[in-house]
Amino acid sequence: MAERLTRNLVAALRRDVIGLVLLALVGTLLALCLMAPWITSADPTQTDFANMLLPPSLAHPLGTDDFGRDVFARLLYGGQASLAIAVVAVLVVTAIGVTVGIAAGYFGGAVDIVLTKVIDVLLAFPRLVLAIAVAALMGGGMVPLIIAVSAVAWPPYARIIRAFTLQIRQEGYVLAARTMGTPAWKVLVHHVALNLIGPILVLAMLDLGNLILSISALSFLGLGVAPPQPEWGAMLNEGRAMMELAPWLVLAPGAAIFIVVLAANYFADVVRDSTEGRPVHGPRDWLRVGRRRGLPDAAAEPTVGTGHPLVAFDGVTVDVTDPRSPYFGRRILDGVSLTVRRGECVGLIGESGSGKSTLASLALGLTRSPLALTAGSVDLFGANTRDWRWDDWRDVRGRAVALVNQDPLSALNPVLKIREQIGEVMAVHSGASRTVIDDRVREVLNEVHLPPRVLDQYPHELSGGMRQRVVIAMGLVNRPSLLIADEPTTALDVSTQIRILDLLRELQSRYGLGLLFVSHDLRVVAQVADRVAILKGGRVTDQGTTEKIFTAPREPYTRALMAAIPGQRRLQDRVTGT
Repeated sequence: MAERLTRNLVAALRRDVIGLVLLALVGTLLALCLMAPWITSADPTQTDFANMLLPPSLAHPLGTDDFGRDVFARLLYGGQASLAIAVVAVLVVTAIGVTVGIAAGYFGGAVDIVLTKVIDVLLAFPRLVLAIAVAALMGGGMVPLIIAVSAVAWPPYARIIRAFTLQIRQEGYVLAARTMGTPAWKVLVHHVALNLIGPILVLAMLDLGNLILSISALSFLGLGVAPPQPEWGAMLNEGRAMMELAPWLVLAPGAAIFIVVLAANYFADVVRDSTEGRPVHGPRDWLRVGRRRGLPDAAAEPTVGTGHPLVAFDGVTVDVTDPRSPYFGRRILDGVSLTVRRGECVGLIGESGSGKSTLASLALGLTRSPLALTAGSVDLFGANTRDWRWDDWRDVRGRAVALVNQDPLSALNPVLKIREQIGEVMAVHSGASRTVIDDRVREVLNEVHLPPRVLDQYPHELSGGMRQRVVIAMGLVNRPSLLIADEPTTALDVSTQIRILDLLRELQSRYGLGLLFVSHDLRVVAQVADRVAILKGGRVTDQGTTEKIFTAPREPYTRALMAAIPGQRRLQDRVTGT
């Protein structure tokens, strides 16, 4: 487990007397079970009818059973079997439940429907009854017992993981990873599963207690390990007929089961409190050496045509086409035409709901149901993207086209350090060595004027302006040709806004970037844009050079916007340079 989670658990237990007592009890019990061969010399399966039903004594700390076997030895060796079966079953249940739950929650659609139906069918049967049926069909033994309890334990696990995944897949850092072209498996492992560590640990601890009860119940019914091998549930069954004559036969395994189940449930709460709302460390070594060793080509685009715009929207129309959507039939964009060329910044202005972000998402191939491109075309570097597959888009995102999100905190993964997050973007597309990636990460961090110490920090340890610079660095690490900035200064204070805008202008000038700057703030756009397009109700109502739009607006809506700007005269003077 991660260092931070360990510290949280230790700190929680220091203040928890009940937890310390339970930890001592279950720790002692586990140690005794693991060290059984060195603690007792008695054979747990050897009968001795001369010493039947002896009460507890120094020779036999927990007495003997009706076959003269030492109960203490059977308890320890039986604990090995019970706990081994439970731990293996927990691992199997966790693997199945996490895989099914993440797949259903992340991919949705038909995958979610099929897997959810399977889960619902299995949950319709009582858990213990279904386990008994499976165990009875397979016969007794350790492996059939593991299969029986695992087969009925994973559906509730999968349902809970699915619910968490549905929430996490909408987080900004997951969407940002997809935007950068990260493969689906890597998104699932490093951005979804890693953020489910807390729920997974809590469920595993709870399942450990539940599985021990299920295993004991099946063994009690004679469906566990074959006698005379000891197991706690089987020991309960053997001693139930002699409760009055030899109560220790039931009390010893019953107390062991009670302590382990209670401790598992209790520590599940401790783990939940220790992980809830707190990020845990991610793996450090996921950046692996690929076959290619060099940096990605600067501004490498597919099928680049001489003189083509970096992105060209031609008569783009986007509608809500899913009948299940409450907005079915609504038109989001209506015949929008707009281009961005190398070295220029185009400002896209519009009120909330005007379609700005939808247009930007088209340049990244991220428009999904219920929205659909129903007319027009989107060309990237001279190539029509209408027939592009997911792999085609993945190759472009984060490499030739990059996105700077509005909210940097939601776009950054809370469980990964800045070094890993910037490096991931490059590793996905270049396959460069760890050394090359680290060098480029330090270089791009310097380009956005951040100190090297930021590399080993987490997003929550940075200020808003520093986080925004990190997101810009992630966009620039592969030296893209087109940068899409979706309201990158909205959540920042005025002084930080100015610094971020100055940085964008500096980087655009240095690298000749094409910049599509999406905003609702006219004053911000006036400081960075060469040309401006104004969206209203999904239509471009006006577009032209920044000076023309701000000093001589033609359309009534544009004139109304200019009139609403505080200090309009000073802004016009700034645009014209007078």
